[in-house]
Amino acid sequence: MKHTFILLFLFSFVLGQTVNHKCGIIPESELILQRDNQNWGYGYDSLLVDLNRWGESPFVTIDSLGATVQNRALWELTISANPESSSNHRIYIHARTHPGEEESFWVTNEIINLLLSDTPIAEFVRENCVFHIIPMYNPDGVELGFARENANGVDIESGWDDEPLEPEVNVLKNRFIELMTTDNPVEVALNMHSAYSCVRYFVYHDVDGTSENYAVLEQQFISGIQSYFEGGFENWDYFISWTSGTPDQYPESWWWVTHGENVMALTYEDMNCAEAGLYDSTANAIVRGVCDYIELNYMNIDGENGTHPIGLSLGQNYPNPFNSNTKIQYTLSEENIVTIILYDIKGSKIKTLINNRQTVGEKSILWDGKNDVGELVSGGMYVYTITSGNFSSTRKTIFLK
Repeated sequence: MKHTFILLFLFSFVLGQTVNHKCGIIPESELILQRDNQNWGYGYDSLLVDLNRWGESPFVTIDSLGATVQNRALWELTISANPESSSNHRIYIHARTHPGEEESFWVTNEIINLLLSDTPIAEFVRENCVFHIIPMYNPDGVELGFARENANGVDIESGWDDEPLEPEVNVLKNRFIELMTTDNPVEVALNMHSAYSCVRYFVYHDVDGTSENYAVLEQQFISGIQSYFEGGFENWDYFISWTSGTPDQYPESWWWVTHGENVMALTYEDMNCAEAGLYDSTANAIVRGVCDYIELNYMNIDGENGTHPIGLSLGQNYPNPFNSNTKIQYTLSEENIVTIILYDIKGSKIKTLINNRQTVGEKSILWDGKNDVGELVSGGMYVYTITSGNFSSTRKTIFLK
């Protein structure tokens, strides 16, 4: 069903109860924030208006995937210049699982605005990607004024192991299954939230709940996004989850169990405080970081809203794997303080290889497999991260002992 929207019925509204969650607990002060008590500042009727506006773009297809408990449609936007392409990269984003975290919608809204803009980066992404976006995954909860739950009083963020599944979860899960049977399945799946704190971060999944390789991929993904928004995001190790194994109740749990390292599936938490904002900068960083992760190399960013410095890069060490020493190469585009730190796969610091000011040019440094106190480390996988100004990049290496 495309560009067809129905008027809403009116319902009685009650305030739901809150529960503990990775997003935090809504503080008492939340009640005094300047928000519409009914729909937290952005309701389903507002979404319908925006859907009509977005639908005017030739690059947008809008479909109803199914219905909620109270029979509201779950609307999905598909944004691409080639939506039927079997080779374009596929990205999935869903937002507003928790109604009180409306900042997650505003970031998603800016992602949509960026993708529909007439900028070179938007044209490049549309030509090479297919974005699927659900701007409001829990419209019943939004209209009922609930902080976390759907109309059945269930937190659908942590209900992916329920029997039976809630209607909203069932709809989204079936859509994921459908898209993963295509020739170009989903490569990145972002679950947009806004924690009750004043920081932006991704929920990192520990190696104990995923794999060594996936942990490195997460670090690369998060650091890549971080590099496009100076001071905007916390480091990858700000919020570490899954330290006791893989949980089974989250959408990311389903992604990991069914598709493992093939899909970068993470929860993003935006700021949820009076200082929240800069949604356009956040969206810009996420889109560009996603492009880098799926190896879409877009370099024409001069004069655009991007901060990633061209010519500043971290190379793969050589040899890799190694058993005596290895060379790490990097290039600086401007004089700055450079820090390169080695970590083990759990994120514990092993050694600082360099931390001083360096001039422009190609550089290299050797690592001999020893830690900060001169002892040989155990054989296995390690991570090295370079930081210079607003740039950060991470790669992995394997030490054979």
